[in-house]
Amino acid sequence: MLPDYHMHTFLSDGKDTHEDMVVSAAYKSIPEIGFTDHISVKPVGWAMDISNIPLMVEKVNALKQDEKSPILVKLGGEIDYFPDREKEIAALINSIPFDYTIGSVHFIDDWNFDTDIRPYDQISIDKFYTNYFKLVQQSAKSGLFDAIGHCDLAKKFCYYPSFRLERLYEETAKVFRKSGVVVELNTSGRIKPCAEFYPSAVFLEKLAKYKVPICLGSDAHVEQNIGQFFDEAISELKALGYKEVVKFTKRKREAQRI
Repeated sequence: MLPDYHMHTFLSDGKDTHEDMVVSAAYKSIPEIGFTDHISVKPVGWAMDISNIPLMVEKVNALKQDEKSPILVKLGGEIDYFPDREKEIAALINSIPFDYTIGSVHFIDDWNFDTDIRPYDQISIDKFYTNYFKLVQQSAKSGLFDAIGHCDLAKKFCYYPSFRLERLYEETAKVFRKSGVVVELNTSGRIKPCAEFYPSAVFLEKLAKYKVPICLGSDAHVEQNIGQFFDEAISELKALGYKEVVKFTKRKREAQRI
């Protein structure tokens, strides 16, 4: 089994403790996990209170240093990208001893499209997709993040544009490659209304075409979901020619064979 680099604890919108997550990962023979509680410079209910960052670091460091721990533990963060607050985000990231950062787009302007479904029936879905992928591309170009999270989250509630998405996928894959970011294969999409991984199989084909490196994340918010659908995800990666996934330590990456 390969590392699971995306999960949330009670410090943000998860349900379980760090220790619970470690026990569950060990039970599932997952050798390495990374904690990525939500961090946002814009206050939002599902993100961790900034004042709890020292507690987050303390808890993860304690597990890192536990010689009896059956698995490796890494400190990550899922950090919201806001194009007009890059300097603030950079300062926050630089103040925390991360092993890696995941950049995610959950907002377009002040709309949290990840949780607020009401506006979807009142907007242009075509424009929404165009704006979303523009922000995802900007997040990659910013240089703030080691990995890009659930990179086609716009599809979560099954609202789709009138145009085919291949052009946006190709354009975005090129940006990812040029920016040198890793993209996560986030398996949580399978249990969302869209019922497929982030990114979709078609988008993942474009990433493979441009040799964009991949890491794996379950986006688990409860310990039972750690490593969910990883066997299927690994099979999909192999079918596209991927031979490795990325691991992180102190903001540096290394490859692990699959």
